[in-house]
Amino acid sequence: MRTVALLRYLADPALRARVTAATNKVESYNGFSKWLGFGGVLADNDPEEQEKLIKFNTLLANLVVFRNALDISEVARQLVAEGWNITADQLG
Repeated sequence: MRTVALLRYLADPALRARVTAATNKVESYNGFSKWLGFGGVLADNDPEEQEKLIKFNTLLANLVVFRNALDISEVARQLVAEGWNITADQLG
């Protein structure tokens, strides 16, 4: 199964582009999450505390992304109310 997936990946440029795009999105999110750095570094050797810190940081990153989406939606609605024509491509 892995060999077939690898051969399909190597043979299909569109598949490679999709995988690369998805990987870049994940890496961008991880970089953003690290930049937020909620609570600093993992200095505690307690696995439970480390897990909590990681979960809090992930929650904070998700909240920032969610708030940003809300702000963009609000601005887009205001522009539409003012008569602007906003396309899905422009929002993307």
